Amino acid sequence: MNKTIKYYLFLCLVLSCVSCEKQKQPAPLIFKSNGRDRQYYLHLPSSLSSNSPLVFVLHGLGGTAGGIREYSQMDAVANKHGFAVCYPQGTGGSNDTRYTKKGATFWNVGYETHKHETVDDVSFITSLAIYLQKEYNLDPEKTFCAGMSNGGDMSYLLGCEVPDIFRAIAPITGCMMGWIYDSCNKNDPVPVFQVHGTADKTTLYDGDVNNRDRWGAYMGVETTISFWVDRNECIGSSVDTLPDVDKNDGSVVVTEKHMGGKNNNEVWFYKVINGDHEWPPGWPKRSGNGDLNTSEEIWKFFQHTIDTRAY
Repeated sequence: MNKTIKYYLFLCLVLSCVSCEKQKQPAPLIFKSNGRDRQYYLHLPSSLSSNSPLVFVLHGLGGTAGGIREYSQMDAVANKHGFAVCYPQGTGGSNDTRYTKKGATFWNVGYETHKHETVDDVSFITSLAIYLQKEYNLDPEKTFCAGMSNGGDMSYLLGCEVPDIFRAIAPITGCMMGWIYDSCNKNDPVPVFQVHGTADKTTLYDGDVNNRDRWGAYMGVETTISFWVDRNECIGSSVDTLPDVDKNDGSVVVTEKHMGGKNNNEVWFYKVINGDHEWPPGWPKRSGNGDLNTSEEIWKFFQHTIDTRAY
């Protein structure tokens, strides 16, 4: 995870979507968690019916709930397909670190740079999910989590620790920290959809198991996918390439789909050849692979899980 200052600034620009923040956001909602006032945004399409799905979308390091809301454009996908979206806000770091300044937002997944932080984000996000399910009559069996970068790391942590709350996860450019990999719940594996660029300079495709960058050891993408394929006991697979719609983006997307797992679980991996640290295609200006609408594919995966999973 070679998160140099250059890439921290990149995250602040892209994940916070500075140009988007100039657009007026409504005031965030407040949820009390472990004595803290935590913030979040909630999008409820006007046509939402009872027992609709709920999708959480988590921002990256230094990002904001409003920023990932604009960057992912998940509201539009929710309006089209009929599900609720929650964008929770991470907390600000209590100290300067090697890579970030005091106050930079994060999800507490056990980075070495955050070893003194005590915030329990698993408790916050889980409690918020349960509250929203009850308050808005959303289906507990159809509650999912996606996230970018640090938010993707958090998605993996939630998938390991609370699979009874989040029934599938979609980490985008995220990783499994070594300690999460070693301690992950073995009894109830969740379906996983991962998107990752092979040229990612922030969350390295091959991981950093020796902790060279001093964020804490984390696993490579292919090791992580194999972990979830094995954990879900998938018995079949297919490999394909998405149509190269954008000939000028310098990348193509190879899809791996692993099927026939426990409870009909599947593991999908979209490998963006020559792709960097992005949620394709990027918004408001296309900044990544132009062949993939990540948010639509996330929902496609979650809907497929709803349609096929044997509970």
